Amino acid sequence: MTEAFVQITPEQTSTEALATLRQAANEVETLSDLYMLDDARRLTGVVTLRALLLAPPEQQLSMIAAEPAARVTPETDQEEVARLVSQYDLLAIPVVAASGEMLGVVTVDDVVDVLVQEGSEDVLRLGGVQEGATDESYFTTSIRRTIGRRVGWLLILFLTGTVTVNVLGWFEGALEQVVALSFFIPLLIGTGGNTGAQTVSTMVRSLAVGEIRPRDLWRVVGRELLSGLLLGLLLGVAGFGLAFLLGNGADLALVVGLTVVAICTWANTIGAMVPLLAYRFGLDPALVSAPLITTLVDATGLAIYLLIARFILGL
Repeated sequence: MTEAFVQITPEQTSTEALATLRQAANEVETLSDLYMLDDARRLTGVVTLRALLLAPPEQQLSMIAAEPAARVTPETDQEEVARLVSQYDLLAIPVVAASGEMLGVVTVDDVVDVLVQEGSEDVLRLGGVQEGATDESYFTTSIRRTIGRRVGWLLILFLTGTVTVNVLGWFEGALEQVVALSFFIPLLIGTGGNTGAQTVSTMVRSLAVGEIRPRDLWRVVGRELLSGLLLGLLLGVAGFGLAFLLGNGADLALVVGLTVVAICTWANTIGAMVPLLAYRFGLDPALVSAPLITTLVDATGLAIYLLIARFILGL
């Protein structure tokens, strides 16, 4: 926030306001809006530069002032400020205390800096990198610090990944009977991970810009479940054809095709739920969602695959 902005009063005329504007030109960051204050410095209206230039010379400003499209408080999160500036196409947004006193403005150039910073943080969090990684450039960050920021999540995911090993152990007999089942494991869990990652990225972005809220959970889940099912049907046909063309029987090809449908539907659904639930419980969706989804979908996708195989192949 900057405390320097163009102040006007309701009694001033357009000509007087232009004189005020010229006097303040070298002291303020933006000339796009003039802020009308009363005797207690409470914000009562905004006059745009366009409205000022088009008004008759002796027109009182109270006649051309408009309500601010948006205002924020000193406690407003910077991401919310950026969202409001984007939503209302503002060049500056007033910062107002609880009493109504105007304290300053946040200009669009500062908002752009915030968007770059927040965007960088979200991208790094999607990869499981701890906060603070945006404070330094790539080459100025020591290898020791880089490892410190990454190792925490990687260790957690490594331990969580042991679930996949256990799943393989539970179905060891089925894999021994039909060795060809193991050929498709990387393809299937990779498809699930990719599907879940796409959904998580969409959810994190939509939460960041305010397009969805935790109250939309079941509406979002229903939409993503249907999307996942349709994606799965399309990819499942391709999976069936691929397995069959590689010389496998129709039964095994059917297992692969049905697994793709199930995994895509499941990954899309869980990929929608995790970011929204994380947001509801005060966790950063970008930090929690992507690493968790990758590990979760790998383990559950493998179990889905082998359960379908056991049912269809009679293992």
